[in-house]
Amino acid sequence: MIFNLFGKKEESNDNHVFVDRAYVSTAAKMNACAELARKEPDRLFICWFADTAVKFKEFFRQQGLEENLIVDVHHLHASKLQNKKPVFVEHYPLHTKEIELIKNWGDEKIIVYSAMDEPLFKHFGSEKLIPLMKMLGMKEEEVIEHAMVSKSIIKGQEKIAQQVNLEQSASSQEEWMRKNIK
Repeated sequence: MIFNLFGKKEESNDNHVFVDRAYVSTAAKMNACAELARKEPDRLFICWFADTAVKFKEFFRQQGLEENLIVDVHHLHASKLQNKKPVFVEHYPLHTKEIELIKNWGDEKIIVYSAMDEPLFKHFGSEKLIPLMKMLGMKEEEVIEHAMVSKSIIKGQEKIAQQVNLEQSASSQEEWMRKNIK
């Protein structure tokens, strides 16, 4: 069963808007985003947090890619999305906030790149899962893409929402988790 999680899967008939592509590490996730940017230059990579945008812009510059392919969600407006396909480079900890942002973007599936070493995943014990995945033979650059992963992330986001009384803004996912989880 677990081996069915590895690799690209055919489209399922679920109604999830997001297609999650999870990697073991942030470095592998960033490399995958750069590869997608080279293959599909019509992509716009959206960051929920300013710190992520800074890191991705620097990484894209190092890779010889245009840093304007990266946009902080706070600087996102309709004109930037024209003729572009949106891709998120991280999840926001609250699913409702993600849905609110994309509600008028159409029915297209939106890719979200994640890494198991991110604070959102660490909150649910991913640091214990990473060694297991490696032991099972998962390579750093391999992607986990499955509807079950997307459903699990949404359930996790819903559990986080139950722990937030008054949301405080943050410049990174780590800072958001520290400030908002009771």
